[in-house]
Amino acid sequence: MNFDLEHHIAELLYKSIRGELSDSEREYLEQWRSDSPKHEALFMRVQDDKYIDQELEVFINGEKKNSILWECIRENSILRRKRNLIRFSSWSTAAILLLIVGISLFMRDRQEVVLVATQNVLPGDHKAILLMDNGEKIELSDSMQLAIGKGILASDNQLEYGNTEKNLASVYHTLKIPRGGEYRLKLSDGTVVFLNSESELRYPVNFGANSREVELKGEAFFDVVTDQQRPFVVRAEQVRVKVLGTSFNVNTYDKDYIETVLVEGSIEFQINAHNQEWRIKPNELARFDRKNKTIEVKEVDVLPYVSWKEGYFVFKNQSMEKIMNIMARWYDIKIKYEDETIKTLHFTGDIKRHADISVILKALTSSVNVNYTLNGRELILYINK
Repeated sequence: MNFDLEHHIAELLYKSIRGELSDSEREYLEQWRSDSPKHEALFMRVQDDKYIDQELEVFINGEKKNSILWECIRENSILRRKRNLIRFSSWSTAAILLLIVGISLFMRDRQEVVLVATQNVLPGDHKAILLMDNGEKIELSDSMQLAIGKGILASDNQLEYGNTEKNLASVYHTLKIPRGGEYRLKLSDGTVVFLNSESELRYPVNFGANSREVELKGEAFFDVVTDQQRPFVVRAEQVRVKVLGTSFNVNTYDKDYIETVLVEGSIEFQINAHNQEWRIKPNELARFDRKNKTIEVKEVDVLPYVSWKEGYFVFKNQSMEKIMNIMARWYDIKIKYEDETIKTLHFTGDIKRHADISVILKALTSSVNVNYTLNGRELILYINK
């Protein structure tokens, strides 16, 4: 890798952290990230303050850690501090800082020792099982083209219900997504549902004249077609979400909470068998506490909650336990912790959802001082000594 290219990548990494990339620069950086697992790992690492500090310290040790230089660099840290971006006094300082990290990583590539050989565990792909009302099961796989019945077509990783018979409002189908899978569903009213791994949706083949109601377990993103006469209702275990036309995500994975995040429009959030309704606005999260039967509503950045449907994992100070639960569903693996404190460690960064598992594990474990062993489909995590 030549110096000019390293410098250019350093500039793009810095601008990415500050949110200043142009469309063409973002496209270039995305291509660079996808070119190599090492590129993706570097991108993930420079999101972490502690990692930057460690790399700079290694670099400066060569100069016996000159105190003036060290303090100058520390004061001009490129990363977020308490959600605020600290400005650089000059662009050259920013480029030099990232260049230090980039060069140190690329130089160490030749010396790197692979401690654990990662086995080939593939990421999830498009697959689902359709359960018909007569008990028949139909497996849907990646890019399958299949006419299932009148007006029902599986094509381009989507199951679509078109011009079905009106009297089928009382006929229900269930679409189940296994671990390591995802699939898209277009309902008879045109509403599109993105279903995540280990999830299922029960729905009528054709909605009735007065209502549109479905039942969800797991996680799904809904892009609901507006119909003022027929509210759209999602029953998600112990809660009920009512909309007219909007985009939102519902997640029932957690044993303690059920969460709904609104992207646009308006929804009403209600506990089953309760009359009180909570009106949720865009960029708000409604969280139902299963044990205490309470609802908390707060403003959030919706990206970490909905990025999965766009092919990314986005984590913001997320616990390793929750991250590993997501990885287990998507890669269809089991997680074992040699030290329970690993669950409480936190990670911030974004990773391509369809990346090789080695890229994700390397990025995660290098940031939180954790190592791993992968035996078949069992991932064992332990603290670096």
